[in-house]
Amino acid sequence: MDLFDPDLIPTLDGIVEANGIEKRELMLEITESAYTREADRVMEAVSDLRRGGYMIEMDDFGAGYSSLNMLNRIPMDALKLDMGFIRELGQNDRSTRIVKLMIDIANTLSVPVIAEGVENSRQLGILRSMGCDMIQGYYFSPPVPPEDFEAFFGKEYGYDDK
Repeated sequence: MDLFDPDLIPTLDGIVEANGIEKRELMLEITESAYTREADRVMEAVSDLRRGGYMIEMDDFGAGYSSLNMLNRIPMDALKLDMGFIRELGQNDRSTRIVKLMIDIANTLSVPVIAEGVENSRQLGILRSMGCDMIQGYYFSPPVPPEDFEAFFGKEYGYDDK
């Protein structure tokens, strides 16, 4: 969606209401690169969304031109590490140290960290040992259609409507 659309918040409000979820349950991803273009407008829009009760996740962190100053200025509720770093975990010491540093910085800022693109148990173990808060990727499951997810979730967590 267009972050600068004047109808963005009413549209999101309608989606949330139609699906019976709370605003804080919907994590809105904004890529790191979006913050580098028209930064002031983006920060204003993100602040409006957060005031409206929505959670903001900075997606693909580390893929663009990250700066510590940007982390200090941008309102966000979670930091998602770019999968390019995750691919190198356990294979490249420099990349592994950078991931640990990004997790430590996020923890210092009291912002949860999400690692995307986890494909094997080695990556999972390294991220867990580093204190990564959330982990996603093909290691757990490839993307699936909604009906398959509902069936999986119901079976895995005991929510079966049948």
